[in-house]
Amino acid sequence: MNKAASIKLLLGLSLFLGYVSAQVVESPASPNVLVIILDDLNDWVGCLGGHPQVKTPNIDRLASRGMLFSNAHSQAVICGPSRTSLLSGRMPQTTGARDFKQYWDYESLKEHPPLPMHFKNHGYTTYGSGKVFHNGYRSGAERESWDHILAGFGVPRPDEPINVTWHDGVWDWGPLDLPQEDWGEHRLATNVGKVLRKSNDKPFFIMAGLVLPHVPMFVPKKWMDLYPLEDIELPAVQTNDLDDVPYPELALVYRGDPTHETVVKGEFWHSLVQAYLASISFADHCVGMMLDDLERGPNQDNTIVILLSDHGFHLGEKQHWAKRTLWEESTRVPLIVAGPGIEPGQSEKPVGLIDLYPTLCELTSQPTPDGLDGHSLQPLLSKEETHWPHAAYSTYETGDLAVRTEHWRYIRYEDGSEELYDHRKDPNEWTNLALNPEYKTIRQEHRDLAKNWDESSSPL
Repeated sequence: MNKAASIKLLLGLSLFLGYVSAQVVESPASPNVLVIILDDLNDWVGCLGGHPQVKTPNIDRLASRGMLFSNAHSQAVICGPSRTSLLSGRMPQTTGARDFKQYWDYESLKEHPPLPMHFKNHGYTTYGSGKVFHNGYRSGAERESWDHILAGFGVPRPDEPINVTWHDGVWDWGPLDLPQEDWGEHRLATNVGKVLRKSNDKPFFIMAGLVLPHVPMFVPKKWMDLYPLEDIELPAVQTNDLDDVPYPELALVYRGDPTHETVVKGEFWHSLVQAYLASISFADHCVGMMLDDLERGPNQDNTIVILLSDHGFHLGEKQHWAKRTLWEESTRVPLIVAGPGIEPGQSEKPVGLIDLYPTLCELTSQPTPDGLDGHSLQPLLSKEETHWPHAAYSTYETGDLAVRTEHWRYIRYEDGSEELYDHRKDPNEWTNLALNPEYKTIRQEHRDLAKNWDESSSPL
């Protein structure tokens, strides 16, 4: 090869390597992920309009820059099964996870990585803080999912009960004149913020689990003062609401949770609503701390932020308190997805927490494990497709199933008894239409959805 040809070859090779190098530099890195989980938060969020007095400026600002799913639902209506479903991407019917055992104690999940472990296995640095798995950070998947565990637990308690001690002392509420730094939520937000403000060699995957507004609802006094007791507005309740449901006893007490009669007779209703609203606003403040630190650091433009709750909560609606029902207050949750490439908007399509696993895999170009029951929300996030053929499914006891479509809630119990509600006309679910012949076709369509789930063990 002569000298001129050699120079030409070297020049071409240099240009090619420069092109490859430029492509590598210009290609975006895998996006980071921040998942914020609140405990027992229903639709009492400003952007969802669940209560006219609630103040959630930070959750609302996240919703304003992302996709708000206003018809999102938990797949189980108690903490343990809901979180196992969320983290596995599988329904309780599929896994048999209906109680509070650890993740790998379920035979069906021993070979299936929970969501954070899946990302850890594919090159992400994982951080856990607060309540993510129901069982904290014990051995097994609960601990092995994380590269780092950040402090974020603990609710201070008074020396003596402020109100009452239902459920072995879990049910109590009121203001504490202590600094906010004494709360686990504040520590969680502070420690997560430190990660969000620094540069990282690898993409990070953070799950931050705030315990509030779960009982006991003790909050710094300033947040209780935000809602003067004399101004509190109570939820709308009808005294005969349970006359047309097949199982009115579902509204009765579970263990030590209060009955509606107990709350009303004890004149606790206003102060419980006050404490719940105050707990939400304090939790919202801690959400804001994390969002502020994300904005201050180098990661804002390359971080997907998801906010959700593990299930809803009754505060007297349908004469019920807490959760463990298949009604709207117990299944509906906030769900917001924001980040690079996601246009702000709102979707009323029925979606579930079970959809988070496949969605995050697609958004980050990670492989999606086999056997997931949910569906990626990418078509709704990108607004490429308005057709969404899926329903949201929720369960409690074996054989009981709620099916939520865009306008309807259908409940089928193990013995075949049913409830049906039209949310366009009856958002409070006061009128059960299941036995009304005018709705025979709608009832059968939803029966078929429930039946198809039973036969396929996978939602449509």
